[in-house]
Amino acid sequence: MSDEINTRLGRIEGLMAGMDSKLDGISGRLDGQDARLRDVEVKASKNSFMTASVTSGVVAVGIAFFKDKLGI
Repeated sequence: MSDEINTRLGRIEGLMAGMDSKLDGISGRLDGQDARLRDVEVKASKNSFMTASVTSGVVAVGIAFFKDKLGI
């Protein structure tokens, strides 16, 4: 009985060690994806700022143009 328990315990320990190494790999990949996502968020924020700046400039010029044409 004791040998069977020791054998099963050894199998369980082996499975746990395998799961631990797989979790380490998943954690590393998740960290990499998090860094890439952060880079994308920064780029999106910069692009949004530039687009909003250009759009507001164009709208301001358009409003000024129409006011000038209408004599307001």
